[in-house]
Amino acid sequence: MKKGLLLVGLLISMICQYGCNIGGGFGGISGDKTIARIDAVDKLKFERDKRREYRKIASRAGISPDAQVYLVQTVFKKLTFENAKEEVLLALIKNPSFSNSAEKTIMANLDKLVFESSKQEILKALSERKMSDEAGG
Repeated sequence: MKKGLLLVGLLISMICQYGCNIGGGFGGISGDKTIARIDAVDKLKFERDKRREYRKIASRAGISPDAQVYLVQTVFKKLTFENAKEEVLLALIKNPSFSNSAEKTIMANLDKLVFESSKQEILKALSERKMSDEAGG
């Protein structure tokens, strides 16, 4: 009986460990190298440098949906200037890998943009993206 319980406990422990390795990181997001890069960019001192590096990340081919969501959340939390936020978000929206989860995260945080013109630019880009996707292009 003790061996059976020990075996079950060991099995549960292995499953938990495996699950933690898959879903570790921020809020269950995988331990993707891109997320580590996003965190590293946050340590930069100047906003212009952060904006430039976040934009590079947003433009990367094949960026995972989890990393996109994390990038959007980070942009809204860590960038101060509205034009910097807008620039990074637009770069992500134009990325061929742009995901539905990133779109939902942008939409959920859109009210954090102060200027109406910034909100409209983001919505316009999302709309154009949707029309392009529907047209097969």
